[in-house]
Amino acid sequence: MTASTPTASTPPSTSPSTTPAASGTGTAAAPPGSPSVSPARCTHDRLRLSLGRVSPGAGNRYAPLVFTNTGTRPCSLHGYPGVTLLDSAGDRIGEPARRRGPDAGPLTVEPGGSVYAALHTVAQGVTNEPCRPPAAQVQAYPPGSTRALRAPAKSFRVCGGVFEVGAVEPGKHP
Repeated sequence: MTASTPTASTPPSTSPSTTPAASGTGTAAAPPGSPSVSPARCTHDRLRLSLGRVSPGAGNRYAPLVFTNTGTRPCSLHGYPGVTLLDSAGDRIGEPARRRGPDAGPLTVEPGGSVYAALHTVAQGVTNEPCRPPAAQVQAYPPGSTRALRAPAKSFRVCGGVFEVGAVEPGKHP
């Protein structure tokens, strides 16, 4: 077995093989002990970032932050992206997103395939804290990367002092 390269958000781990994900766009890790080597980490120059449609539910707001492999070879992502919202001048709006939930483990992203990390906030009025101004852009550092990507934020805004991001998962949305 070979050890995977540690990233800022993940400790060294054994590289598992992969099995197809339900969405068909990325692949999830197989059980530990499988004799396969993960592809190289996805780098900012081989990824495109987009923000999916905001889904409301019981006072919560979720939006998929989608990373698409624009390269010609599979690559892998593992862990949590670093996410901030920016105004039209490119200035940060509030604090970066906090990590939420378990890490799904290493994911292989096929060429043209995608993985997503769920952004979470609450609806206006759920808490006494005010909403931040609507964002013009979302900025995200792919897991393990020091170079950020940006995408239109579609007026996504944080309310109630809650801004969280989950680890990358297979597919384009939950």
